[in-house]
Formats: sequence, C-alpha cells, structure tokens
Amino acid sequence: MHFDKEILGYKKKESRIAIFSLLPIFLYHFILVVLPSFNSFFNSFTDWNGLISKKFIGIKNYLELFKDPNFYEAFANNIRWLSIFLTIPIILSILIGFFLAKTQKGQVALRACYFLPYVISAAIAGKIFAAFYNPYFGINSLFEQMGLGFLAKDWLAPSHALFSVASVDMWHWWGFLLVVFLSAMQQIDPMLYESAEVEGASEMQKLWYITIPGIKKTLLFVILASMVWSISTFDYVWVMTKGSSGSSLLSTMLYKNAFFKYRAGYACAISVVQTFIAIVIFGGFALFQKKFGDE
Repeated sequence: MHFDKEILGYKKKESRIAIFSLLPIFLYHFILVVLPSFNSFFNSFTDWNGLISKKFIGIKNYLELFKDPNFYEAFANNIRWLSIFLTIPIILSILIGFFLAKTQKGQVALRACYFLPYVISAAIAGKIFAAFYNPYFGINSLFEQMGLGFLAKDWLAPSHALFSVASVDMWHWWGFLLVVFLSAMQQIDPMLYESAEVEGASEMQKLWYITIPGIKKTLLFVILASMVWSISTFDYVWVMTKGSSGSSLLSTMLYKNAFFKYRAGYACAISVVQTFIAIVIFGGFALFQKKFGDE
C-alpha cells in the first residue's frame, strides 16, 4: 500500500513537471497564434486602415470580397498552384528517388546536389530567376544564340507568369521531397525487391506494388504539406511578379490590401477566408486519410 502511494506520488510529480515544461510552448502559441487569429477575425468586420479609425461595419468586407473578381482570380490561381504541386514535384521526386535508391556509388553526393536548391533563400533565388526570365536577356538570349528564337517569350507575362514562377518554386521544393522519399524508400525490406526480381517483375511493377505502398505514410504527409504550402505560398510570387495579373494569389492579394492600399480590415477578411479554405482542404484530406490511409 505504501509502495502504491509512492508510485502515485511519483506519477503526479512527473505530470506537474510535464505541464510546466509544456506551459511556455502553450503560452507562446497562445500569444503569437491564437490571440492574433481572434484579433484578425474581429478586425475582418471593421473598416480599418491598420493604424487608427477602426469602425465596425459588419459583414460588408465579406460581401465586397465575394463580389471582387480579383478574389476569384487569386483563388483560381491558388487551385492551379495546388494542382501543379500535387503532381509534378511529387511524381518527379518519387521516380528519381526510386532509381537513386538503387545507386550505391555517389548517392550521398547526388542527394546533396539535389537538396542544395532548398537551402537557397527564396528572395535570392527569385531575383536570379526573375533576371533569367527577363524578355530581353537570360533564357531568351540563349534561345536566340541556339537558333531557337521562336521559343522566346515574355515568361512573366500574365499568360505565362503563374507556371513560370511555380517552376522556380518546384526547383526549390522538389529536392527536399526527394530526400524525404529516398529516406522512406531505404526503410523498405530489400527482400521484397529480391522476391519480385525472382518473379520477373519489371521496375515499374516494383515501384507500383512495393515502393509506393511502402512509402504511403510519407506520401500522405508530403501531400498534406504541399496543400498547406500551396494555400499559403507568397515568397516567390511576390519577389518575381509582385502578384501581378496572372500570378496573383490570396496571399499576395492580402498583402497588397494590408500594406499598399491600407485596407487592413479587408485584408483580415481575406485572411479569414484563406484560413477557412485551408481548414476545408485539411479536413477533406483527414477524412480521405482515415478512409484509405490504413488500407
């Protein structure tokens, strides 16, 4: 009985230590995330310039937002951006990771080489590629020298800007995905591949029936991360095009209204809608994962 009391007292002491250890994290999250979120939600119902003269106007910001063609253009671009990032970089990194996992010599060097773009600042890379896409030099000049002048175009014009910027972001992002997938692939039992080899399976059959099921949890994590990133992305678009027509996203629309048009209340309404969209996407993905994740 005395021994049980000692164990109970020890567990209570451990619980108190755990609570006090986690308290700074909760306070940090509450002060820097929860409070600003509630404040932003309240401000979305005001006419506010970001400094003074805050006036409650009800849902007028939301009514204006849902009538604003710029909002629908930005939202459509976010969906396009999402569709790009859920396909090209993920498929590319899985394929290259699959064949790289079979390479013994130089794998570490190749992995570092592919990962290198991820450590470069988005601001620096954006400036470099903005010059690279310049219609008067850069890639267009290279095309002219190679006799391929018919391929030259204004890469950051409204009709091409979104995919041009997304291509740069993919270049930055896919090396990280490659390292993540490669690490997951190396945890798969090699005996599975050897058995498949004996059965005469092709490389694509090994990829589809062994590798992809073996990295399913990692793949689901990458899909979720890509969704969150696609909804909130800002850096490359702003550095390269300033969110001009054809490449505007919800994040750039929010930034312009808050810091250039001094419509902080309207920007907060955009933020709330953007957060709601992210929650809907996350919730849908969670349901999908619950239904198919363990199959």
